Amino acid sequence: MNKPWTLCKKSLYFFSSYLTQEDLSRLGRNSAVITGLLDEYFPEHKVRYISVIDGYDSYNLSSGVSMSATMMAVVHELYARDTSAKIKSSFQAKMEQGEYIASFPPYGYKKDVEHGNKNRLVVDHEVAPVVQLIFQMAAEGQRPGKIAEHLNGSGVATPAMYRCKKRPYLKVEDYTRRKEWTSQMICKMLRNEVYLGKTTQGKTRKLSFKSKVSQPIPRSEWIVVEGTHEPIITEETFRMVRSRSVARRNPPTKGFESVFSGIAKCADCGRNMTLAPSKKKGSIYNLCCNGYKSYGAGECSNHFIDYNLLYNAVLHEIRKLVALNEDEKAQILTELEREEAERSQIMYASREQAYTSLEERMTRVVRSLKKLHEQYSCGEISKTVYTKLSEEYTMDLESLEKSKNSLEEGAEAPTKSESYRKFFQLLEEATDVKVLTKPLLRKLIERIEVEQGRFVVGEDGKKHKEQNVRIYFRFVGNLDTEETTP
Repeated sequence: MNKPWTLCKKSLYFFSSYLTQEDLSRLGRNSAVITGLLDEYFPEHKVRYISVIDGYDSYNLSSGVSMSATMMAVVHELYARDTSAKIKSSFQAKMEQGEYIASFPPYGYKKDVEHGNKNRLVVDHEVAPVVQLIFQMAAEGQRPGKIAEHLNGSGVATPAMYRCKKRPYLKVEDYTRRKEWTSQMICKMLRNEVYLGKTTQGKTRKLSFKSKVSQPIPRSEWIVVEGTHEPIITEETFRMVRSRSVARRNPPTKGFESVFSGIAKCADCGRNMTLAPSKKKGSIYNLCCNGYKSYGAGECSNHFIDYNLLYNAVLHEIRKLVALNEDEKAQILTELEREEAERSQIMYASREQAYTSLEERMTRVVRSLKKLHEQYSCGEISKTVYTKLSEEYTMDLESLEKSKNSLEEGAEAPTKSESYRKFFQLLEEATDVKVLTKPLLRKLIERIEVEQGRFVVGEDGKKHKEQNVRIYFRFVGNLDTEETTP
């Protein structure tokens, strides 16, 4: 739904606000949404809607006017659908002819506005050398992170910053939060065939003109037209860079998938831990912080942990819990219930006292509000004073109501013993755990936090790496199962 409007806050007898527009097409081009607004949302929220040209006024409706508004909404949607189809067809034809239709040209190029052809790319000689430098460093074996570090150290503006510099009407904050080069940015450029003189478009497809969601389409269906503009790099350089990137990206073994995906988190920045190659003998993978992997040491530290070490530590803890017998579980629940009974006596008295105090304060505010209304009705106070004090009293009431609800929610919150009962039920479904699987981990564990490792000197005088891992189980959280992996 289009939103070129705002609700005008004006005091009416029945309505708290009203909305006036030229016609229904300005409200939106989705008939289902418009019908929902007119029939449900606006009446429920006391909004009076007026469409001048269509003669529609929700305050004075007849069956004919209401039906006419519904039909007009359908007509507007059909018109929008037809327009969308024509625009798509036009864009498709332009892409097949090799015309560049995106709003902004890729870094290293600019649109040929000097010759009146905004759909053709020409080399931007101001930044083309930067593109050539990036490919040259990659061809020599430099990693994307090192290339980004070099560009940042040299003070080279990022593509988004350069774009906004050339277009002062654009705000940098709308296009980038990080005003620095990153490895992801470099990798994206190194994959882009536009620098070979090819125009590659049609990589995504909109689901519907009503939706902003786009879906990627297979590479075989992309529209690729060669020789549409001057290349910045050679085919040989591009092939060399891609061969090095593929060799570096491919894992040592195919088909490997981490069971900790989405569960293992960096303890410092909270990002997911992702797979990274390991140089350790006998180890294939590490897990590392995705913030460090994507943006470097300026964002977070590496948090490297051997995948197999974490796997075995988590498997050990789950096996210990699964091995608990019924007597041990009953003993844990009995102890928790005893502690809760002692705490509840103290908490109940303080909660009741706070609840009573809140109700008394709310009663006083309501009385003051009623008295204020009587004074205003009798002309004892001005409208300005009445409005200001009324808003303050209303805010006080809302604050007290929130505090009261918080107390009630706290009283209804599940106890620790109830949480443990739920967790023990999950353990009953996980008997005889031999290997870790994604379904098992997601059933039992909310997250696993991995701290940065540290080196300590052992009794043998040699340095050893120690690293803390905290496992947060469902319903019960961390059970003080802080593993130190050597």
